[in-house]
Amino acid sequence: MTPFLQLTLTFSNEISFQSRNREISIWDSRNLSSSLNTISVDASSGTLMPLYDADTDMIFFAGKGDNTIKYCEITDKTPYLQENSVASTEQIKGAGLVPKLALDVMAGEVNRILILTKSNVLPTPYIVPRKVSADVMAGEVNRILILTKSNILPTPYIVPRKSYKEFHDDLFPETPCGEPALSCDDWFSGQNAQVQCTSLDPAKRKKRQAGTRTIGSKGDNQTNCISSTKEITKPKETSKSVIQETQDIPQTSKPEISGKDTSNAIPEQAMPNKGTTDKPTKESTGTPTKRSTDTPKEQSPSLTSANKPVTKVFTAVRQSKFKYLKGHTLHKSLHIDNIRKLYHGVPGESDMFYANQTRCVVPVEGAGGLLSVLEFNKPGRLADIGTPVLQHKSKATDYVWDPFNDNRLAVYPPDTGTPVLQHKSKATDYVWDPFNDNRLAVSCDDAKVWIWNIPEGGLTETVTEPSMYLRGHTEKLYFVRFHPLASDILVSSAYDFTVRIWDLNDGSEKLKLTTHPDQVFCVAWSPDGRYLATVCKDGRVRIFDPRQSPDAIKEGEGPDGSRGARVVWALNGKYLVITGFNKLCSRQLYIYDVDNLESPLYIHQLDFNPAVLVPYYDDDSHTLFVTGRGDGVVHSFEISTDHPHIFPLSPVHFEGLHQAISFLPKTCCDVKKVEFAKGWRLLNTTVEPVSFTLPRVKTEYFQDDVFPNTKVIDKPVMTSAEWFSGDNTPPRTVSLRPKDMKLLSEAPVEAPKEKKYESFNPDTYKTDEQKKEELLDAVTKKLEIKQSPLPQDLAEGVDDDEWGDD
Repeated sequence: MTPFLQLTLTFSNEISFQSRNREISIWDSRNLSSSLNTISVDASSGTLMPLYDADTDMIFFAGKGDNTIKYCEITDKTPYLQENSVASTEQIKGAGLVPKLALDVMAGEVNRILILTKSNVLPTPYIVPRKVSADVMAGEVNRILILTKSNILPTPYIVPRKSYKEFHDDLFPETPCGEPALSCDDWFSGQNAQVQCTSLDPAKRKKRQAGTRTIGSKGDNQTNCISSTKEITKPKETSKSVIQETQDIPQTSKPEISGKDTSNAIPEQAMPNKGTTDKPTKESTGTPTKRSTDTPKEQSPSLTSANKPVTKVFTAVRQSKFKYLKGHTLHKSLHIDNIRKLYHGVPGESDMFYANQTRCVVPVEGAGGLLSVLEFNKPGRLADIGTPVLQHKSKATDYVWDPFNDNRLAVYPPDTGTPVLQHKSKATDYVWDPFNDNRLAVSCDDAKVWIWNIPEGGLTETVTEPSMYLRGHTEKLYFVRFHPLASDILVSSAYDFTVRIWDLNDGSEKLKLTTHPDQVFCVAWSPDGRYLATVCKDGRVRIFDPRQSPDAIKEGEGPDGSRGARVVWALNGKYLVITGFNKLCSRQLYIYDVDNLESPLYIHQLDFNPAVLVPYYDDDSHTLFVTGRGDGVVHSFEISTDHPHIFPLSPVHFEGLHQAISFLPKTCCDVKKVEFAKGWRLLNTTVEPVSFTLPRVKTEYFQDDVFPNTKVIDKPVMTSAEWFSGDNTPPRTVSLRPKDMKLLSEAPVEAPKEKKYESFNPDTYKTDEQKKEELLDAVTKKLEIKQSPLPQDLAEGVDDDEWGDD
């Protein structure tokens, strides 16, 4: 648009049928007596929001409350405004134009708009980062991103071209680079300067260095401000990712967490030589910290000639036995169907769905925190009607009078189809005792933990009184977790910011951790049962030795986001893996060395999704499974001591979206089918078994390279009294090998099949002439002329008198 043209979006003065029309007018600033052209849009009452791109003279406009986005092109000739396409969307609450440098020019993208709808889904994670990502090579000249209730819908505007292999400079003129041309002092002193521009051609454009500003002065003739930047400062988010390069650095020995009580805390890791490591400090991640040395930069050992330069080392594609794992749903005859009124409001600190070898627990709608217990040995369709029970201590959900007795009232729980566990308040989390398939611990928002004992064979009626209450917390509870090795030990956390450890033998509180200043997202026991790892809303990860001190023995920086996080121990307690969010609410995986929690070893970005990732780690295969509520895929990773420590495996896509997945002990797997993980998957109305297997050739052998001796997790190795007294007994292990299977490592090695022609073997190698002769011989045999007489030669003749005169 020329400097003399101005655009206004107003309402017309003419009122018809109690409404005013919205108009778009274009004016010449040299003559404002009348507009050059006026377009009537519609009669809506929402104020039009113009979004103008000076590079392409494209203008988008939409009104608050509208369901469409209109697009016009502005010219300096009549009619000045040319109406083009109209894009439909949801109800618009706001819109914004993405900066030009954030576009993907190599796909032809010349504009991108973010649309905010009435949904309260987080808009922040969907903001496009200010990095070079525009693709003009596909002719795309505009793109609109529409934020719906659960997705952002991109609407690209593409200019059709025959080829997109080259940069189309006619579509993409130089654009402002986002850097100031003057400082504030220069402008106040009366100086003027042109806006600095940069080319969008990827071949000519350099990546913008975050955190730098190139300020021109009077007389500057810079056309590409990005190329003239001098200072290079890494952005916080990039330095936080801790993507390290392979270097020649000495490996320091790291003491492992053993089962012996050698100290009260995990030993500190030896400080590496600053001259031989490139590990970022807390300063680079945005958190203030004290530098380990005050050596000036010019005197730093890393700059001396005695040290080796940092070089990249080529690494081949990583080979993994579990890379091509497969997941599938087992036969429908094992499913449990017709789950009615599944409750989706369970807090994010809970896994929502838990299963053991015998049964599972499912939340259902209704007052008092209803939990339905389903038996796996009773698959099929659940009953369509519920069991009537009297309710005395909670809100009635339905009721009916006895027609023959006016003084008798029957109160029904919600029609869930199965008997339920009835609580007096909302259930926030629940978990099965790993050593007792009949005991269930439930945390509620009444600050109590309910302990239930499920009768053999399952529930036959709705139950309202538990076998035990645990009282001690003063606020609503977050979650509960059982000890992995000692019986009758439970840990819980609540809104009073405390973590308490209980002895279920008498229901007493034994230990209390009061270090956390905010909500605790998750706790996880170490594999040896000595330590507790926690992730807090204050953005810190901590490790406790609860029997020695209520204070953390290790502490470091955790995920940035405050939406939620989970933590698991990996590689026999040497590493911590945390699933969380960054500041843009992108789901990420963080891996830490337990000897040094100052910063993560590596951060793997997964996707943009508001659901908290729930992890499950298999210590035998070093495989990590993660998924969230509403996902239809289970992501898998291999955890390794090799950098970058997190290696993606094949994701498993299931049919439909699930609410949660609960994995079973390793002893439940069918090793004859090379099944290394098994669990149950909760959908809206169904519970179905799922299996994770590996493709193998010799399945008749026991795959001892995949199935090492596994931990026995369904039998305790200590009592609660022994653990509280300080004992540390290592877990027992058991072999998964069936008696009728031989080991794969002992299978006879088959000789390789001999190829028909081997160039390295002179006995089997044949020249081209020999192959040609063989081919001709084969063709000749097929076309060989037979010496036998023809059929007509064998026919007998007739006498002359047999020929008639006719």
